Amino acid sequence: MKTVVVVGGGGAGAPTVRQLSATLDPSRHKLVLITSRPHFTHLIGCIRASVTSEGRFDEQVIMPYDALLTNRKGSIIIGEVKEIEEYGSRGGGIVTLTNGEVIHWDVLVLAPGSRWEGPIAVPATHKEAKMWFARWQMKFRRARDVLLVGGGAVACEFAGEIKDLDPDKKVTIVHSHERLLNKTYPNKFRNDVQQRLLSRGVTLILGDVVPETALTSKRVVTRNGITLTPDLIVPCRGPHPNTGLLISAFGHKVLTPSGHVRILRTFQLPEHRHIFACGDIADLKEQRQIEKYPHHATVVAKNVLSLLNGEPALEIYKGRHEIILLSLGKNGGASYFGYGWGMTFGDRITSYLKSQELLVSAIREKCLGLSPT
Repeated sequence: MKTVVVVGGGGAGAPTVRQLSATLDPSRHKLVLITSRPHFTHLIGCIRASVTSEGRFDEQVIMPYDALLTNRKGSIIIGEVKEIEEYGSRGGGIVTLTNGEVIHWDVLVLAPGSRWEGPIAVPATHKEAKMWFARWQMKFRRARDVLLVGGGAVACEFAGEIKDLDPDKKVTIVHSHERLLNKTYPNKFRNDVQQRLLSRGVTLILGDVVPETALTSKRVVTRNGITLTPDLIVPCRGPHPNTGLLISAFGHKVLTPSGHVRILRTFQLPEHRHIFACGDIADLKEQRQIEKYPHHATVVAKNVLSLLNGEPALEIYKGRHEIILLSLGKNGGASYFGYGWGMTFGDRITSYLKSQELLVSAIREKCLGLSPT
């Protein structure tokens, strides 16, 4: 019997496991998910869950794995991988967990996601997560002057949520680029996002940087000499790929300078054809978003099945159109769909598609096989 091990049960790992459990033959194949969390954490909803108890998003973002394995084909191990070992070019190896348990694999799928900072660096257990959200909610309630460090989607959504909590709170975003977000999106859309935040009283300091040493200071002086005195600083500088284990296993050559995993269009590592990497850690020229990861999972699952059947992995990932649904509070936002010349939408469409529910039902269904809320 051949064993497929998936490391990581987040936005890419969960749909990969779900698709594999639906296609693998349990009389010939064993499927194992190794995840450090006993549940799925819906990061998109963690921004609102950190700011307010309204809507009970602190409960909604914690989703069970109850329906992840189709017909219970497979097993879930709660643990952290300490070491990965490959036997040779023909594939196969072992993963060793921090508790000493050793698990054999014939095909290995890596989807460990990213390391976050600030309020969305949510602890692993349900109890710890609930306490984490409660502490951050208290911080946001008490703060009168909030500094958001970074100007990507996370910072923009935090700004909207804070203004929903209390329109009179002072909110400042410091971003190193001359416009919010990044160059993936057209300037017209980025300018529109800026105007929406400005209209809600958010202060934007663009083309400037908050020094690392200032993140724990009550008095912040930016690189350009602007002095700020926030009573709450929230880092929103984006995630880092969780790929440290691969360096010790295979050396730096498997990673790009940014720490992402070099892959073929089949999601295989070039010199390790029985190892796949998908989701946040994959080196792809696209924005890393959970909406794309079920499509990663489809390609990975088909190629894993091919390898198990002694066939080459031929399914390739062709990429996805760039789409962003940016919530700016529960009743507004801005959206961009990268089809044709690019389409943009405002409060009404964005609120309907995302801002009200924050994709909770969609993630429950598409990634986890659960019923909608």
